[in-house]
Amino acid sequence: MTTAGEHYRVIRTQLTGLASELSPEQAATPVPALPGWSVQDTFAHLAGVSADIVAGTPGDPHDPAWTAGHVDTRRERSLAEVCAEWTANSAAAEQILDDPAGRRAVFAVFDVFHHSHDIRGALGRREARDTPEAAFVATLMTKFKRGGWAEAGHPPIELAADAGSWHLGAPDAEPVAALSTSDFELSRILVGRRSRAQMLAAGWTGDPGPVVDLLPVFGPPVTDLTE
Repeated sequence: MTTAGEHYRVIRTQLTGLASELSPEQAATPVPALPGWSVQDTFAHLAGVSADIVAGTPGDPHDPAWTAGHVDTRRERSLAEVCAEWTANSAAAEQILDDPAGRRAVFAVFDVFHHSHDIRGALGRREARDTPEAAFVATLMTKFKRGGWAEAGHPPIELAADAGSWHLGAPDAEPVAALSTSDFELSRILVGRRSRAQMLAAGWTGDPGPVVDLLPVFGPPVTDLTE
């Protein structure tokens, strides 16, 4: 079984390889999924997350000051320097991700996966969507979402993707809606990269209206995100 650290390494290696091919103009491209950030800023954030994991000081992904600090600290560095720092920390960060005591850091796999596609979307690239990493992220994000769904009293739903299917809500309750989509699309919905209109049009049966706003961890964006 591929571990969290191994999935992280695959995505990190893909991204640093991509970074080595980018012109300064491409590195400065705005990232629509991350208003105010460029492609290089997004790499700076990823390097910052890795550094914090190694230092034992991971922050709150919901805290804008934490994520902004990653970018501000690396503002004067080149993209190559940012990636060199990220690579230098990689072995230690990936070992922590595979340590049961470091499970709290597993969010870094979600983070690097989604930001890899934020970057690709900004650059007009469509790749690495039907992958073991997409399946890993979709599975874990759905399981985390399922954890508090019934306790919160949310209407029961079914979510299905290539990696599997999941019932959210009371075990014997009939779902009010069911979604069947790809691992990639399910994970992008759950993280908050699809507008409400896009979520409603994602391929549901039943009425998803009462539940779609409950799915995203962040967001969703006000306007459609095309990637």
